[in-house]
Amino acid sequence: MKKISSKQLRDHWKTFWLSKQHIYLPESSLIGGKESTAMFTIAGMQQLIPYLSWEKHPLGKRLFNIQKCLRTVDIDEVGDASHLTFFEMMGNRSLGDYFKKESVQRSWEFLVNELGFDPKKLAVTVFQWDNDAPKDEETAWYWKTMGIAEDRIAYMPANNNRWSPWPVWPCGPDTEIFYRVGKTLFPPEWSNPKTDEDNRLEIWNNVFMEFYRDDTGKLTKLKNQNVDTGMWFERMVKVLQKKETVFDTDIFSPLISLIETTLDISYQGNERRCRIVADHIRTAFFLIAHDIIPSNEGRWYVLRRLIRRMYYNFMLLKLVSEDTFDAFVTTMVTFVDALMETKANTKHISVVLIKEAHQFQKTIAHGQKLLDELITWASNKTISGKDIFKLYDTFWFPLELTKEILEEQWFSLDTLWFEQEMEAQQTRSRAWSKDMFKQWIDWANYLQGIPSTKFLWYEKLVAEDMNILKDFVVGWQRILIFDATPFYAESWGQIWDRGVVILDDGSQVNIIQVQKYNWIFLHFVG
Repeated sequence: MKKISSKQLRDHWKTFWLSKQHIYLPESSLIGGKESTAMFTIAGMQQLIPYLSWEKHPLGKRLFNIQKCLRTVDIDEVGDASHLTFFEMMGNRSLGDYFKKESVQRSWEFLVNELGFDPKKLAVTVFQWDNDAPKDEETAWYWKTMGIAEDRIAYMPANNNRWSPWPVWPCGPDTEIFYRVGKTLFPPEWSNPKTDEDNRLEIWNNVFMEFYRDDTGKLTKLKNQNVDTGMWFERMVKVLQKKETVFDTDIFSPLISLIETTLDISYQGNERRCRIVADHIRTAFFLIAHDIIPSNEGRWYVLRRLIRRMYYNFMLLKLVSEDTFDAFVTTMVTFVDALMETKANTKHISVVLIKEAHQFQKTIAHGQKLLDELITWASNKTISGKDIFKLYDTFWFPLELTKEILEEQWFSLDTLWFEQEMEAQQTRSRAWSKDMFKQWIDWANYLQGIPSTKFLWYEKLVAEDMNILKDFVVGWQRILIFDATPFYAESWGQIWDRGVVILDDGSQVNIIQVQKYNWIFLHFVG
């Protein structure tokens, strides 16, 4: 296997797919553009969703790209060996052109011939079977013809090896490629992703979009057979550079070194906090470069949370002066710009980062004063979870920072009470939405005779000629139902869209929430 730099991997990827008559697909916006109603771009194929079913792509049937993505569902896990908020996804696509055989052959060719992977260390999974689709023995056969032994192929159920970008949409079985990362030179005969999971790292996923799933869950065969693959760029660099974590690669090592130098500390023993600082500054860099400014709603709040989490982890590593922190941020932003070759407005990005950190420092200072008072008046060296929650909920004083201060004072806190109150708060914050939506489940007669709303999916974010089918009030809440809408309704963990609708009489209403019942979209007016 070749030991190559992250830049060389980009070059290999582009050269290989161009040689296979693929067209380079320009990146879509990290925060979603006209092709997406999602908060962020979370996968390399997101901009291609309309072309998996009916539309013809203007660039043709064979495409490839490297797409910047952002996911925050695992933000609290960032700091371990593998989780990132910002990452890049490499992918090749066939939109009704080649299918399983060619996809398997080209994946093998890129890994083994182009990058020099040892075939003995590769293993794969394929779809097992269920009541809706047969066992994918075809893909397994293609892997065998390439040289994958029978005991290196694991048949896995639908929750492992069937993929879809949406509950109702094109979907299909996938085959995932794994690399052996165990301590032994070569894996034993029985090693595959099912029997030897801890020693296997997924490096590539090939999805075969051959079915359409309707709102009843029924699968029907698609006219066009599509291929969508995804390879995590940072993970592949880790494998190629033979590193223990993605943070040890040339993608992150310059950033980690800068943290060590600035604070005069060692990365060893401080890995988690150093990783959080490096990851969050890198993610904030790209969000600010896409004109996101910290605030308390939506993607703007995500940026605020990232900067604040970065800041207090930086200060937990070592307290430094304001000037030292500001200089560190400015240099770090310059490093990210150079490493990613973005040519962004680094001065603007630095100013936004520093301003938000300074604002948060005032919050921390006020919270520190209140915590000092609690410590002074506490008995039995214990701070109640109720008091700690007030610090967190009212003053946004991070629990991790509270724990650090209390440990230095040999104090303890009631974390069980805190966690229970956190869960209760989250339940309360969802109550308005869920209670109001429950009314629709109870009062379904309000929707009698109304057809399903045509969701414009990823076609557009601005729509004209939306006809009102019903305009009514339940309790105090005004609801609008249209025949079509670009507004996303809350589903699968993704929050609803907000926006503005101009009615026929020229009046303007704000859409503050969107829910759906039996595919009828309910637009809550605020």
